[in-house]
Amino acid sequence: MKFTKNSFKYFDLAKKNKNNRDWFDKNKSLYENDVKAPLQALLLELNKKYQRRLPRIEISPDKITRPLRPKNRATEGGLIKSHTHISLAEKRTSLFEWNPGIYLQIGADADENFFGLGLYMTSSRQMSLLRNALVEDFDQIDQILTANKLKKAWGGLKGDTYKRFPKGFDPDSPPAKYLKYKQFYLGRSYSRKEILNPKFGAQLVKDLGVALDFFTWVRNAVGTYRK
Repeated sequence: MKFTKNSFKYFDLAKKNKNNRDWFDKNKSLYENDVKAPLQALLLELNKKYQRRLPRIEISPDKITRPLRPKNRATEGGLIKSHTHISLAEKRTSLFEWNPGIYLQIGADADENFFGLGLYMTSSRQMSLLRNALVEDFDQIDQILTANKLKKAWGGLKGDTYKRFPKGFDPDSPPAKYLKYKQFYLGRSYSRKEILNPKFGAQLVKDLGVALDFFTWVRNAVGTYRK
């Protein structure tokens, strides 16, 4: 199952009819056939290929966000969402932090078409563990991030950086190039043309495989919150 022009037709129309529940009811089949179905097929393929390498992470159609917002939140962006996303991560054990995750979003606007994995919202606990791991295990993470396949697929590490270098660490040390980051993830954006390419799904699955060593390293570095 592949994304089609009807996938973006749905998103564009949803954006124009964001508070029109009657429109959604009449076009629900467009959502089901051209948005939800391709995402379900993608998740099935991801589960088939990578579930063993992603312990404690559920890969299922239940991870596709619902097309409608709750009524009490509809004022934030309308009742009908003009995008959809999948978020795959280990179950949260704290209200104060998110576990490393895999995230795919597709929608009407250009900046809504994105695929990424790693740590985007980093807690102070995670940052402390991550920095120590970057120093103690620098050779491994540097080998992962400088591999040609990863650089070709992802371009390199993404995220905001600190204006002031973190205290207690050597700014002239080899790990410094990674210690400056506030976030620690890989990501890339897509054009509609790229998503509509018949090979998009297969390439996305392949690119995730290239990045799984990075994702596993991050998960091992920060673990999960324990009371």
